[in-house]
Amino acid sequence: MAEFLAIHQTDASLLSCLLRRLVGKVSLGPADGVAGVGFFQSDDVLLRKRPLLGPPLPEKLAEGVESEAALICSGAVGAQGGRAFNEQTALPFRFKRWLFAIAGQPDSLAPIRSQMQKELPDYLRRSVKGDSAAEALFVTFLSRLRDVGRLDDADVDAVTSGRALAAAVGEAERAFEQQGKPLPPLSAVATNGRVMAALRRGHPLFLGVIDGLIPCQRCEIGAGASDLDPRVNSHKMLRAAMLLSGAQPAPEGFREVAEREVLAVPRGFSEIESL
Repeated sequence: MAEFLAIHQTDASLLSCLLRRLVGKVSLGPADGVAGVGFFQSDDVLLRKRPLLGPPLPEKLAEGVESEAALICSGAVGAQGGRAFNEQTALPFRFKRWLFAIAGQPDSLAPIRSQMQKELPDYLRRSVKGDSAAEALFVTFLSRLRDVGRLDDADVDAVTSGRALAAAVGEAERAFEQQGKPLPPLSAVATNGRVMAALRRGHPLFLGVIDGLIPCQRCEIGAGASDLDPRVNSHKMLRAAMLLSGAQPAPEGFREVAEREVLAVPRGFSEIESL
């Protein structure tokens, strides 16, 4: 099983505070042997992947990370019992500034892998490093961005990104239909650190929004803290949008994303659109 927690927020230095708020309220599923974190620092896209002996706790996986956008994942694709840890199979995937994760049972997409890869442009096909259909789905998303001339556009908007993600999953759905099978349950998310797109196709997905981070247990800031404390204003001004996959009760401040809903999260979270 693979799950993810995707976060966009307005103050890189407060990511740990935000994750502390979520302790005990969100789950990335049971221990599955591997986890990964993708995040952004200036012009760099960084990945931290590792094997796990215990449960995938977001606050531990992203410990020490300072970023306005982070994708925290559990699980891998193409993983088999006894296989040694392999960074290429661990989520999230990366291509240039894009990060991608899928939730559910990624290996259930295997029957359409060859068909998905066959439709890719040559240079994108060569970027597929593993042997999973989940990675081919990610590259199909990139291909749809390329089709509209936005693959290398750092200022691509969230709606265009959401439509590209929906188109990629639509291709996967049609490939299964040609085999007389339904699309396996999944949720997916993609981010370039500026905008975020996600969708639900059968696997639970939740959207959470935070406007202000007071009280903050990590910084020991109470509800009645004085505005004279410089930390108070930064916590009050924090805004965040979070996407959490997996079968669990909706945490406080989260709503369940509707089946077949596509979400587009713009910079600054001025308006999260449902496509």
